[in-house]
Amino acid sequence: MYLKQRDEELVIVPADLKQTFQNKFTLNIGKNEIIKMKDNNVITDRDLKIAKFLFRFKFATAEQIHKYLGEESSKVNIKNRLDKLVNYRVLNKFMLSEFEEERIAADAFEIYCLDLGGRYLLSHYSNEDTTDWYSTVNMKTSEIISKNLVVSEFYIRIMQTCGSKIVYFKPEPELRVGKKNVIPSFEMCMQSNGITKYFIGEIVREYDFPIFIREKAVKLESLLNTNAWKKYYYDSESEPVLFMFADSDLTALETGKLLTETTEIRNFRLSTDERIGRELYDTGAFLKYVEDKDSLQEIKAGTFKP
Repeated sequence: MYLKQRDEELVIVPADLKQTFQNKFTLNIGKNEIIKMKDNNVITDRDLKIAKFLFRFKFATAEQIHKYLGEESSKVNIKNRLDKLVNYRVLNKFMLSEFEEERIAADAFEIYCLDLGGRYLLSHYSNEDTTDWYSTVNMKTSEIISKNLVVSEFYIRIMQTCGSKIVYFKPEPELRVGKKNVIPSFEMCMQSNGITKYFIGEIVREYDFPIFIREKAVKLESLLNTNAWKKYYYDSESEPVLFMFADSDLTALETGKLLTETTEIRNFRLSTDERIGRELYDTGAFLKYVEDKDSLQEIKAGTFKP
């Protein structure tokens, strides 16, 4: 069994699937060859932009990269180019299945990531710090891949909706509270009407309950409900808003209930994989947990209005 591509349908990645890569990872990729290809424009500036995106966000589908580039080119053309970059070993791609297979199936749901040639490209033609990048960063569980894909999707949606307001967006920032590491799925800074606003995001799947999400909530509370957040967001008058992105409304409801009953965090909003595909400033893209009714209320996030 492998995860299949479903055009125009939302694909939520299940737990416990294994990766099958197009190319086996190797150190035998010629750095000088990659540099020569860039200098001769065989590898283009657009290819460099794609490599930067995958360096920052780790994983993305062809459809996500098509939306990120925002070009007139068809999805088929973009996919053909991505596969060419896989052949150049700038990128790699994989499918997810019950067991690791010999090759990627023709109708598989494909996910792209950076390869060693991409690291060489970025180290010579960008200011990205690739020192700590190794091909092993691509070898993840399907649970982690699922969450990374949601972060990629939300970033693309936010840039499409109100990109001029975004100051920065950073996946998996490494924050510390005392001796504890607190690593949310992403952090984001916006400027709106001269006011700087910060947001922290966490991706939640049904299989995170109850242990993982409970432990994560405790760590987030230690950051958001003490003065610890001021170390990172000194120019804000209040703690960052917490976004929790769930795989369904039911998981979102459970998340809202858990946060309310086990922590003091109140400045949070919920959404789902499906809902962030809507206009982000429309009613229903985001949800509020209503404690006395143990229910979700659809709300409007005017902050994201272009």
